[in-house]
Amino acid sequence: MENDKKALLLEKTLDHFLKYGSKNITMDDIAEEFGLSKKTLYTLFKNKEALLLEAVDLLWKKFIDEVNEIIESNQNPLQKIIAIYIIAIQNISTIDPIFLYSLKKYHRAVMEEYQKYKKQMRDEILLPLLQQAKDEKLIIQTIDIVFFSAINFDDIDEKLWKYKVFENYTNQEILDYFITLKLKGIVTKDCFNLL
Repeated sequence: MENDKKALLLEKTLDHFLKYGSKNITMDDIAEEFGLSKKTLYTLFKNKEALLLEAVDLLWKKFIDEVNEIIESNQNPLQKIIAIYIIAIQNISTIDPIFLYSLKKYHRAVMEEYQKYKKQMRDEILLPLLQQAKDEKLIIQTIDIVFFSAINFDDIDEKLWKYKVFENYTNQEILDYFITLKLKGIVTKDCFNLL
């Protein structure tokens, strides 16, 4: 029962952090919002940092679960990358950038965890898919996939917020400009219509 309560609290608190950032939400606010005593809250989470860390883990684990479904699909590796970014852009569009900025400024250990997941995503998912595309001759053989990934896919969340693209473009337009057109730039001539 306590695990169920903790999971529900974590889910709802994550939603609050994503909407309002972490700085402005206190443990007192969380206890009051969910009708808990502070003692109960501190029994579930040692402190706000521990709560944030588990919230970031939950955020990424939910995303990685969706990504794993895509990885198991029958699509070609480039289509899988696009499908992953459809989900990523949808998720990013629901997060207020204040969340990430507050992690950077006030919760460095939690931000390091967030960055660890981003690196894992690149190293264990995106780069292997790009390598598979290269092995299957879907992309130009001379492409440095590490460099391509770094300049095109790294920190896409921050780029989308920095340029305020969600205010002016649809998620499909964002996908086209940030992902699909860049991938079309490296596909072989024979594979151009696969995307």
